[in-house]
Amino acid sequence: MTASAGVGRDDWEREATRRTGAGAVFDPYPRYAELRTLGPVLPGSIPSHFGLPDPVHHVFGDRPHFATFDWRTTERVLKDADTFGNGGLAPMNVRQFGPVSLQSSDGVEHRRYRMLMQPAFARRGLAMWERWLVGRLDSLIDEFEAAGHADLYYAYCAPFPAYVTAMAFGVPAADVELFSRWAAMLQIGASTPEGADEASRNVVDYMSGIIAERRREPQDDLISLLVNSELPGEEGGGTASDEQILGLVRNLMPAGVGTTFRTLGIVLITLFERPELLARVKVEPELVPRVIDEVLRWNPPLAWMLRMTTRDTVLEGVEIPAGAIVHAGIAAANRDPAVVSDPDEMNPDRPDLQHLSFSAGPHFCVGMQVSRLELETALSTLLRRLPGLVPDPDADRPEVTGLMFRMPTGAPARWA
Repeated sequence: MTASAGVGRDDWEREATRRTGAGAVFDPYPRYAELRTLGPVLPGSIPSHFGLPDPVHHVFGDRPHFATFDWRTTERVLKDADTFGNGGLAPMNVRQFGPVSLQSSDGVEHRRYRMLMQPAFARRGLAMWERWLVGRLDSLIDEFEAAGHADLYYAYCAPFPAYVTAMAFGVPAADVELFSRWAAMLQIGASTPEGADEASRNVVDYMSGIIAERRREPQDDLISLLVNSELPGEEGGGTASDEQILGLVRNLMPAGVGTTFRTLGIVLITLFERPELLARVKVEPELVPRVIDEVLRWNPPLAWMLRMTTRDTVLEGVEIPAGAIVHAGIAAANRDPAVVSDPDEMNPDRPDLQHLSFSAGPHFCVGMQVSRLELETALSTLLRRLPGLVPDPDADRPEVTGLMFRMPTGAPARWA
């Protein structure tokens, strides 16, 4: 794989993944460990410490950048939204998400939008997602089971999150592939400013019609829930506007589609590289949640999150001015030996299994329960349907690549 290849089946997808380090970085963890020895906080963006361009440099290039590399400091940045806020990130997010964004809001505004969405993502709302998920997983396996082999990253991991998210948004099955491409282009840093603008406009044009339909005739989906729920905090109540719903939809698309399928791909090739663990998880289905959580710690799909300082502050002895961009190094923190024993070892039996991959504090991932449901159900279903699953010995060995977004180059497999 060349340094400029990227990962994907199409030119646009390879270009998008290349922008966030696919093909240029394969194992960033030795470098993270080296940087951690220099200090928990260092000046510069994380890409700059790898000699790579920052994919959002065009937005914040002139501001000072700092990066964290240990657990304690990273967790502090994620939890202290009063000092390390999201509100100042609006110039980065507005092209993708418009003026309403969970990723560009703090305090009361952020809590209002979270409370609006929470019912669909809490435990009692999981049945809605599971309804679309289970049937789709089985239908995908039906398509390739008889062949005895497939690249599961593209045949299984990629299609189901896009389908489930699209169904939740009322998108017809015929348009799922288009929906999936828009979701990919809405990922921060994955497209040019012009590409992000185009994807955002397309989603607004398309979803405005569905929102109007759901206002007339509600159905059992996420859009109907949003248009008929009262927006918390409004004087006298009131439902969410189209602009607010469209902002939340564009927020959820890249998270609901891209993060889940990249994670499952990483889980699969991690198991393929460990035949004893693969054999064990086939006969111990109760191990599936711990395998997924340990992979999320050991090699998460998103390596860092950005915050902006709201005031002058001092972080672990480093003076950081107001308006600075702080890269909260989640992937580096997850392997901090001060918190995790033998951090470079992938071990689902570890007693200290914990990670920051769903963030922490007020911006903790609102869709965590749905993500866990999708990942655990998808892996369990695959192992149940294909008990003879093994890595394909005739295919090129897949690798995990990328810096900001981590992803496998594939997951070729065979089964009896």
